[in-house]
Amino acid sequence: CCSTSRGWTTARSTPAPDVIRLVLPAEPDYGRIARIAASSLALRLGLTFAEIEDLRIAVDETVILLLRPEGDAGQITLEFTVEPHSLSIDATTTAGTAQHWFDAGALSRFTEIVGDTVDVHEIDEAARHVHLVKRY
Repeated sequence: CCSTSRGWTTARSTPAPDVIRLVLPAEPDYGRIARIAASSLALRLGLTFAEIEDLRIAVDETVILLLRPEGDAGQITLEFTVEPHSLSIDATTTAGTAQHWFDAGALSRFTEIVGDTVDVHEIDEAARHVHLVKRY
């Protein structure tokens, strides 16, 4: 934690993670922007083509899930957090807050597709939140 030099105590600091926040209207046409942002960030981090494609698919499926129910106004917020060996994505929606968020079929599709593309995927239905982690 700390080192002492000439009577002074200094704490070793860990660099703060880079955080990129993207807020989009909860409309299908804006999903492309989320995919491009994820792909560009993954390329910048040195992920392989296959890893970039996996991340793009995971973000695409996340946006599709968060759009439910279709047509309801709101926003989707994606927060990308870059750590030394992982990229975390936290996505939330304000769309359709007056209705049940998603059905069992949508959840099953999401889990089946995303499970093979990222290292961690978690859904908090009550908070309308999806958490993804891709390690590299």
